[in-house]
Amino acid sequence: MFCSLERAVERFSRGDFVILVDDADRENEGDLIVAAQYVDADRINFMLREARGMLHLATTEDHLERIGIDLIEPKNADANTPRFGLPFDARSGISTGISAMDRAQTVQAALDPNAGPGDFVIPGHMLPLAAQPEGLAVRRGHTEGSVALARLSGLFPAALMSEVMAPEGHMARGDELLAFARNTGIDLIDVAQISDAVLNA
Repeated sequence: MFCSLERAVERFSRGDFVILVDDADRENEGDLIVAAQYVDADRINFMLREARGMLHLATTEDHLERIGIDLIEPKNADANTPRFGLPFDARSGISTGISAMDRAQTVQAALDPNAGPGDFVIPGHMLPLAAQPEGLAVRRGHTEGSVALARLSGLFPAALMSEVMAPEGHMARGDELLAFARNTGIDLIDVAQISDAVLNA
């Protein structure tokens, strides 16, 4: 069902998509993910068309702090609730911010090592997620798994993610995720594989 971690790292490191599945006793859902530094309009358009979930930029809290993106104060949340940041746009190089081209430009602006708080507009159209600082040791979510996979791949610790939905509108699980993987030719990986590699290193 799942590919090897080595294959996932090899594909992710060159900008290919991977489907990351979390634990069966958690959400048991799959997110279509790609390394943030490879994000372009074509990849975003593919994610919006094929996965059809929300589009998130998963990264570290330190990174969001550096570019001036504050986290949203949670309410009625628990330990599994994602750590959302304020949605943002690049301040220059885009139009309304919602097109695939504009969102790709915003992601690339966020990864610019020289970028700072003055380079972004809030609110905007890119929804960020901050991984827990302790990573997979405390939360085995798609956010932490994606950031860890980027690190294992030798890339900047950030990934673009979108939940995979079934054609009928519910979240794809089990055989539906397998069918999605077959139809798109994209490898599946389990968050447990990444967690084992990171925590047992």
